[in-house]
Amino acid sequence: MRRYLVLGSAVVAPLAFLLALVGWGSPASADDYTPALPTSCRVSVPATVVGDRVVVRVRVSVAGNVQPTGNVTVEVDKSFSKKVRYDGVAVEVLGPRLSRGEHKASATFVPDDVKKFSGCRDAVTFSVGAEQAGGGGTGGLPNTGGPHLGFLLAGVGLVATGGGLVERGRRRA
Repeated sequence: MRRYLVLGSAVVAPLAFLLALVGWGSPASADDYTPALPTSCRVSVPATVVGDRVVVRVRVSVAGNVQPTGNVTVEVDKSFSKKVRYDGVAVEVLGPRLSRGEHKASATFVPDDVKKFSGCRDAVTFSVGAEQAGGGGTGGLPNTGGPHLGFLLAGVGLVATGGGLVERGRRRA
């Protein structure tokens, strides 16, 4: 039985390697390249007393010393929305009067030149009548592709072939 395993592995591994060289299988591909500079938004809400109007501060930044310009839309609890101009300096938006409890503020940045800068958004949950809660944006890893399926199969076949040859060599020694 082991003889057939070794012979089968010796046939399957080169066959899988040849199929990988020919290009049979799923191709690996990376995400599209976007030349726009990525921007990051930062929303903050200072501690607010019940009955006072909430102040939402928005800062948009980009790596380097270039300042993005565009429009920022600020929303508070989906009931208040205001669009303001962003010229590279942090903006403050005077929001509505809120009752005690948890609330959510969000900001969306749309740049003037979409080929030069990308847009961004951020949201923060805050409490009125208590300390400010933390917030943050979302992030993820980009799809960088992966190895070709044929090369993975060839590697598994080569490992199996090597294991079979070692097993066979130990029995004779």
